[in-house]
Amino acid sequence: MIQNSEINDILMECYKSDKMFCKTLFPETFFGPMTQLHDEIFNLTDSNEKFVAIAAPRGLGKTSIIRTKVAKQILYKDSFFIPYVSKSHDAALLQTENLKRDLTSNNLIKKLFGPVKPTSMPGEFQESFSKKSWVAYDSLVMPRGYGQQIRGLVFDNKRPDIFVIDDLEDDDLIENPEYRKAIKQWFHATLLKAVSQYSHNYRILYIDTLKHEDSLLQDLLDSPKWASVRLELCDDNNKSRVPELISDEKMQEDYDYHEQQGMLDVFYREFRNLPVAAKDAVFRKEYFKYYDPMELSQNRNIEYVVIVDPAKTVKLHADDSAIVGIGIDTKNNKLYIADIHNGKFYPDELYDNMFNMMIRLNAKCLAIEETSLNEFIKQPVKNEITKRNLRIELVWLKARAGDKDQKGKLKRISCLAPFYRQGTIYHNPAVCGVLETQLMSFPRAKKLDVMDATAYVVELLDIGNRFFEPLYSEEDDQIEEDEYASLYDDCEDELQNWRVA
Repeated sequence: MIQNSEINDILMECYKSDKMFCKTLFPETFFGPMTQLHDEIFNLTDSNEKFVAIAAPRGLGKTSIIRTKVAKQILYKDSFFIPYVSKSHDAALLQTENLKRDLTSNNLIKKLFGPVKPTSMPGEFQESFSKKSWVAYDSLVMPRGYGQQIRGLVFDNKRPDIFVIDDLEDDDLIENPEYRKAIKQWFHATLLKAVSQYSHNYRILYIDTLKHEDSLLQDLLDSPKWASVRLELCDDNNKSRVPELISDEKMQEDYDYHEQQGMLDVFYREFRNLPVAAKDAVFRKEYFKYYDPMELSQNRNIEYVVIVDPAKTVKLHADDSAIVGIGIDTKNNKLYIADIHNGKFYPDELYDNMFNMMIRLNAKCLAIEETSLNEFIKQPVKNEITKRNLRIELVWLKARAGDKDQKGKLKRISCLAPFYRQGTIYHNPAVCGVLETQLMSFPRAKKLDVMDATAYVVELLDIGNRFFEPLYSEEDDQIEEDEYASLYDDCEDELQNWRVA
């Protein structure tokens, strides 16, 4: 028979360790081995960090872990108002109902903590908190989906003291930039503002799988404010990082299956928290070639152009404006990405930056994406050209019908792929890091601005009738000389015996 002192020791160990709590009280859920990846999750959930973001792959039981964390908060009376947030109310409701079942059907919990009897919300609270919210051990558990009201809710004079956010971003909608912008707005303006502004006794636990470079989760992983971790089930060679859970053979089998189905991106997202499959990437690191700007300075065959892709706003959620200087060498069939300047510019800053680049490169052609910015850009640019007494070619680039939205931009950027595969584009290593980062994340890059501006060079080449010339080498000249010699030998006798009547 277990003595009270032993019970107290068990309770204390479970209180100090989420891992111990899971294995001790929910052995049927956590029957598999705990791995180093699980330990990395528990290190964050056990910590005192206020803001926690975890990118966990499929197969680790991340939802079970986070749901059990809520059970612990309730049983030890550490939290009294717990919103459980997911991509939809139904998804959140499913997990809170599972949580309720975990608490009420677990015999060990009954022995250690006494029976748990969840009760429905009182009638006066049902409209605000939903009928599906419930109270157990004085803790309110409230399922909430993306977009639902959270801000301003108070229960028994208490505001939410721990947010548990599980699988918030929708796989089917994440490709839409407007959805990504909206969910970030809701998260920062609504959810994070639902906590008490006077008490710092609250936590935000966010766990999900990384689905896009521009996702909310990626923003949190990048933020120094958030304690975070990104976990992978395997390495670049498909070797399992958790062999006690998944063997190397099983990992390779999963990889091969997804490759056969043409779905490597799914494998990388679900198992490695990488939005783009490296093998199937449109733009790969090995495509990037480099040049020395000093060695290029004497090349008289290069015509420099400056391409400008202005953003419509300087708000933080917008793409940056991008200014890209490109050297075009049609004789040698090469394009040189010579200079890049991107950022959130006010109009006067944009004009200064693009004309300064024109001067630095001695460029004679300025090409600007027009779209709907006529009044914003046309007259001021012409005015600046006149004021600066510049003699340049000014080209207005117009996005074709269907090329103005996200899909159109991706289509335009993809036109660069043949140039990279053929090895005709060369990068200035001092400035092209931002371009390479965006290209290697295509089509799920966090931002499109620099590579979209660069892609306009294809249209500019066509507009200006700039076409690559045939390439000749000394070997070609020798072949041609040998052909002429052969022809001469064949008719030498005839040439020696000719007569004039």
